Amino acid sequence: MIEVCKKQECVGCGACLSACNRNAITMQPDSLGFLYPIIDQDKCVDCGLCTKSCFNNHKPVYNEPMQTCIGYASDINEQISSTSGGIASVLMRTVLSKGGIVYGCTGENARDVKHIRIERLDEIVKLKGSKYVQSYMGSTYKTVVNDLKADRTVLFIGTPCQVAGLKAYLKGKVFENLFTIDFVCHGVPSQQILNDAIDAELSSYGDLRLVNRVKGEGKESKYSLRLLEGEKVVYDDVYPSKGYITGFLCGLYYRENCYQCKFSKRERVSDITLGDFWDRQNIVHGLTNKKNGLSMIMVNTESGKNLLAISKDSFKSIAWSYDDFLIRNGQLKHPVKRHSNRDLFEKLYKSVGYNAALTNTIYNDLRKIRKNIILNKVVELINRIPIINLLYIKYKR
Repeated sequence: MIEVCKKQECVGCGACLSACNRNAITMQPDSLGFLYPIIDQDKCVDCGLCTKSCFNNHKPVYNEPMQTCIGYASDINEQISSTSGGIASVLMRTVLSKGGIVYGCTGENARDVKHIRIERLDEIVKLKGSKYVQSYMGSTYKTVVNDLKADRTVLFIGTPCQVAGLKAYLKGKVFENLFTIDFVCHGVPSQQILNDAIDAELSSYGDLRLVNRVKGEGKESKYSLRLLEGEKVVYDDVYPSKGYITGFLCGLYYRENCYQCKFSKRERVSDITLGDFWDRQNIVHGLTNKKNGLSMIMVNTESGKNLLAISKDSFKSIAWSYDDFLIRNGQLKHPVKRHSNRDLFEKLYKSVGYNAALTNTIYNDLRKIRKNIILNKVVELINRIPIINLLYIKYKR
């Protein structure tokens, strides 16, 4: 019996599904909703295309960052409406304005988060923002290849494993018209878990749009899960809470492979890596509109360097130390630690459902989080009052 790869290593990218010419593979959910390839032995002809398209069977090509910087979109509206500094939107706009195509994740339907293909500038809004859930790839890799063979410029944006999946599907073939962007990824819950979270909070609803990272006027962004029905906010789960976003940030229900991620390191598989640069604005000099968000930018290849170069008039940036990125982006050096209650959550989820499982597995996390928030506010207050700050420093000595 053929196995594409070991289950605990599978990222659910679907490269094997796209590679199979016999339609012998389907992606089926496990008990937590994570998709895994299942092979129909009656259709399979043992050609090996599925195993050859899986990066778990072939070491991905990693690139050492060529340059690291921080920046934001020159257009203030682009910056404010983006998760961090709006650099992803700038690069999408560059490719689309030159007749290219962009592939990325959309949360336009909160219950069906997936990768889509866009060709128009007014479609960029569909791909903006963090989704905090695994996107469904479907036949995306096939469509990307068709566009590349038609000499269309393609920008593919996804998690590091989705980029690696695309490159494995290409089987080493290099396309000069392909640009790839990944981002610093914590890990991914399943669509099923997100849907259960929605059902637990909303008794009835219409079409829901997923919006994350809501920025206040002149304030730093907060981690949040916000659902819109039309333009009306029907649910707003702001961290820390007893809801989905806290379970996400604590790593309670990520896909199993996320806890041993091969891409949580300095070397990258994409042309450009983007990430957040929040809570560090006070140490940044040389950029003016930093309060509205900053993007961490790692340029990993010559292709990435070229894409930034042709976009340079649309963003502001300054060089920055990679070591400083590590302070707020731990997944650049190691995967998220597997939550101590991960197995308990899965057991309870199967027996009593999402809501009860979450409530009974994150209570200790909430206590620690709220304690740290209080301590941080006390330290912030101390730093604002000179005489108390001096006494505090003297006491610490």
